[in-house]
Amino acid sequence: MIILINFTAKIFIRKIMKTKFIISLMMFAITAFAIISCNKQSGDNSKKLLERALKYKDFATAAFAYNKLLIKDTSNIEYKDSLARIYIRSGNYEGGAMLAEQVLSKNKSEKKLMELLGVAYEQLNNTEKSISIFNSLYKTTSDPVYLYKIAAMYFDNTMFEKADSIADYMIKNADTSKIININLPNGQSQTVPILAACYNMKGAIYAEGKSDLNNAIIYFNKALKISPDFQYPNMYLERIARYVQQGGK
Repeated sequence: MIILINFTAKIFIRKIMKTKFIISLMMFAITAFAIISCNKQSGDNSKKLLERALKYKDFATAAFAYNKLLIKDTSNIEYKDSLARIYIRSGNYEGGAMLAEQVLSKNKSEKKLMELLGVAYEQLNNTEKSISIFNSLYKTTSDPVYLYKIAAMYFDNTMFEKADSIADYMIKNADTSKIININLPNGQSQTVPILAACYNMKGAIYAEGKSDLNNAIIYFNKALKISPDFQYPNMYLERIARYVQQGGK
């Protein structure tokens, strides 16, 4: 049986994000203790603290400072927006999603925040809501990267027919100059033409969703013809070769 490469990648990335979140919590706790002790001896210095934290990219402290500022100014959209982004990027998806929803209810044009909200809901296993967000982004921007993201989520949730339909549409209407960033099983990423990514997805659907290795090989080779260094189709072809060599076991 062929190892599901994409599923492995998703699990690996979630482990990394979980570790990052635990580290962030530890940093936050240490920072909070230090700041509370400091504030017993001095007046409120939240804005200065925030400025310093952002200067040194200390996002745990920045999150603490934003929370202090929001206690005084609960309706400040700018603070909520910034805190939402910090939360989501550090792995606090639930808190980030709640704040992002509040910000977007006032301003729906924040494309990057919508992207992060889509990622947050994906990590919270709310696939339906995540797909809805990326679908809205695609409708307003016509950027095929969002459409590919939807197809990838369908694939990751074994909804192969829907993923296949989107891949076919993208291949037919592909902008050959468009590139996309693909997450790899080792936690790194690779930039490839979006058409190559779609051919790779078609190959993966045939290999994992349809158990049709002959067509899978055809599509993986199409992907490699466009992007010879593309790691995913190369990995799939290696595993298919081993699978066949072992007699399909």
